[in-house]
Amino acid sequence: MPSLNYLIKRLTTMSYKSMFERIDVVKKKCKKSKFGIFCDMVWCGIRYGAGYVDYDVIGFYKLSSKQRKTMLTRGINNKFVKKLNERDYWHLFNNKNEFNEMFREYLKRDFIYPINSKKDDTIDWIKKHELFFAKPNDGQCGKNIEKIHTNEWKNIDELYNHLVDNKLELLEEPVIQCEEMNRLNPSSVNTTRMVSVMNDKGEVTILTTFLRIGNGIKHVDNFNSGGMTAKVNVETGIVEEDAVNKEGTVFEKHPTTGTTIKGFQMPYWEEAKEIVKKAAKLSTHVRYVGWDVGMSEKGPVLIEGNQFPGHDIYQVAEKLDENSIGVLPMFEKAIK
Repeated sequence: MPSLNYLIKRLTTMSYKSMFERIDVVKKKCKKSKFGIFCDMVWCGIRYGAGYVDYDVIGFYKLSSKQRKTMLTRGINNKFVKKLNERDYWHLFNNKNEFNEMFREYLKRDFIYPINSKKDDTIDWIKKHELFFAKPNDGQCGKNIEKIHTNEWKNIDELYNHLVDNKLELLEEPVIQCEEMNRLNPSSVNTTRMVSVMNDKGEVTILTTFLRIGNGIKHVDNFNSGGMTAKVNVETGIVEEDAVNKEGTVFEKHPTTGTTIKGFQMPYWEEAKEIVKKAAKLSTHVRYVGWDVGMSEKGPVLIEGNQFPGHDIYQVAEKLDENSIGVLPMFEKAIK
């Protein structure tokens, strides 16, 4: 059960308009009345720390009380973050510039920070890269990232001013995805979310792994920006299920490439796990991390790390039935 402080904060800051809109969405998926959904939604918030988005996306409306107890909810996820990740060190993950410096060895790509560099040095860097990504230093969910083709700009000074004016503070050489991952979807780097936890003895466990796949339209694969996700077996690197997006649409095959998702063998799997474990040991004050790993022509590379790992991709309603259990028991066992 979440703490009283957490419940009070949620009650005073949540959007009730969004909550009632979500009730309308859930009503189309089950036979409960809107009032019944509202009451159950409130109860799940109090008892399990499930927000109204959890109630829909994780499918609390169709789960038994026994199943509900096994779900990793927003409230419980917050408790894990508070316990394992010291707030004074969050900036190492929230600030992309600091993250890149700390984990430079595992990025395997060129980058520069225009805001901290001389203009001439930034322009020289741009001249070396006909294509690069420009990112805000504190962006999340793949938002506000720009894919820059230098030949589309009148001159480099104009491009430089655009980057500065729009606070695009990190320029990165693109990750060239390996051929096998391009077969799945070439429109974005399809990353693998690997969630690690370090116990008090300094031992690192990879709790769960999920493939995140772009939808063929945007150049990001994020679940909250139109992408889809599918669970990957931690031991074998084989995708264990069909993919699903946040709207609940299930994909047996990728909508643009036609590649079958379930059974897809991830390349460089053992190497990817090794990189995550090594990176996690550099982060002794932030011990619960969601790492995004890309499979490049150079092998696995870190894309970013999240000191507040999302929890919604682990347990999606469309993949749960009356026999399903959530990831909470596994997380609790590793975190103790």
